[in-house]
Amino acid sequence: QQQTYQIWQTTNDSSALSLYAEIMAEVNFHNVQRFINGDILLVSKHSKYRDESDYDKNGYIYSIDGKLKQQLLLGDGVANVQVTEDDIIWISYFDQGIFGRYSSNWYDLLGSTGLVAQDTDSKRLYEFEPSDGLYNMDDCYALNVSSNTATYAYYFYNDDNYCGEFDLVRIQNHKITDYWHMPVFGSSAFIIDSNRAVFDGGYEHRTLFYLIELQEEHQARIIQRIIFEYDGENILKVGEGFSYPWARGDSFVVNKNSHLF
Repeated sequence: QQQTYQIWQTTNDSSALSLYAEIMAEVNFHNVQRFINGDILLVSKHSKYRDESDYDKNGYIYSIDGKLKQQLLLGDGVANVQVTEDDIIWISYFDQGIFGRYSSNWYDLLGSTGLVAQDTDSKRLYEFEPSDGLYNMDDCYALNVSSNTATYAYYFYNDDNYCGEFDLVRIQNHKITDYWHMPVFGSSAFIIDSNRAVFDGGYEHRTLFYLIELQEEHQARIIQRIIFEYDGENILKVGEGFSYPWARGDSFVVNKNSHLF
């Protein structure tokens, strides 16, 4: 059925929200990004394949006045989408998109590597390929495209002993430049600056954040546990109004009981 989507924004470092655009579509959208010219990218995480000439293009580019300008094929199982200031689209995938568990008719799984970058003409600019010491992605849990040249991805993999582990990898100018074995499992978002990072608590502690030191020889350690409160209440308290945090650059965003933190 046709639905109405409203895109809201903050401006000039103000806490006030203003309506940026209103779009009507018969699609379930899960991600929103903005291009440098003001156009809006809305993404559905699913793309159904019927045959080689009949499949869902699940990336939709709209003008600010709500007119559909272009559709892109991004593949099934999209986890996160972040667009750079140069309009490069970074796309991460969860296991459905990597292995095609619920879309076995896809003859070419676009998200099989777990992380890709492409332009608005659908030209692939980067696909994740593990360097020495790393494994293939089984599920990309969190993405942070911190600049035009730096991207960080946090992902799950099965090692040679078939034990699930998580790594954080840094990609600069489309090349892997470093990685760390992470002590946090199942986080949904993180921020990073130099050799420090903050991750949400993941599977073990959904209601707090971890401050993590990124060390040499691909190691990392938790150095502090953090709880953010508003009016004396933990903003990550599981229950009514709970929302997983998401992040970009050096900022977390949390939606809790009609408040945006």
